[in-house]
Amino acid sequence: MNSELEPADESYDIGDIVHIHAPDSEYEHHFGCEVVGVHCNGKPTATVEDHSYTLYAYGVERELDSKYPHRHLIPSPRGYPNINDLLGETPINGEELFGKFKRSDLQLINKYLTLVDVESDPTLDWLNEIRKGDVDRINSVFAELYLLYYLREAYGTEQVSMNAALSDGSDPKDFDLRLTTEDQDIWIEITKPDHASVLEGGFGFGMGTRTTNSIDRKLKNKFGPAPEAVNDDVILVLAVYQEEQITQGFEIRRWLNEDYYDVGDFSDGWITFTYLGDPDFEYHAFTENGACCNDVFKALNEVEDPQ
Repeated sequence: MNSELEPADESYDIGDIVHIHAPDSEYEHHFGCEVVGVHCNGKPTATVEDHSYTLYAYGVERELDSKYPHRHLIPSPRGYPNINDLLGETPINGEELFGKFKRSDLQLINKYLTLVDVESDPTLDWLNEIRKGDVDRINSVFAELYLLYYLREAYGTEQVSMNAALSDGSDPKDFDLRLTTEDQDIWIEITKPDHASVLEGGFGFGMGTRTTNSIDRKLKNKFGPAPEAVNDDVILVLAVYQEEQITQGFEIRRWLNEDYYDVGDFSDGWITFTYLGDPDFEYHAFTENGACCNDVFKALNEVEDPQ
């Protein structure tokens, strides 16, 4: 088991969601599991370590054959310390669904959260998305957190802020991230395009559909009024998180080639990214100002992969 991941101090109850961290890969399982049976020797001196559990595994949607000892199970998602800090002391709606995600996904989110200060960074929007209890909305949180991590790894925490306001506060619209370098002031809005609400194979970061509908709405609704609300030297960039790189990448290129309107009238450039495989950030400039960011985003591919 990872040294920072520990089993619960008390025995698990039926209905609890856990992740298996067994030393033998034969007993590993990638998705969250629900406790459906609690076993103990019944002796008055029995400790928490004397408990074992029967588990129902999400993803494969079946009860697992083995009984798992307490020491091989961590509560999900609360067993991941940075996720636990983000969620706060009080249980919130949606965290049970969050806990059913793959172990590798939550380990990655836990790692990305090392560059987030839950006391000073505005993370309430993330919690509100998780509270909706929807896989799609949790994936949107992941997309923003993913890019935030790589930007802060490359340029430092102080240079990358969240929720950059477009005005003096009277307008609720803001941009997700703001990167300030010596030469550029880059405002970034992130979109995770529409995709199927039911993911084949269980919970996780799944297949995308109707990518360009989401991009079109984001450009017109968020980027449309932005140039009038920021300084002339601000560079506006749309970041598109591709859950399924090949399909969505093809759809984006086809939409651009159809030339419905000049995207440069809204955005100086956009960056597409995916977490599948090695880090893959591709930047495309639409304006002269946007072209100044080529090296800025190219540097993200040099950040060491935390997986």
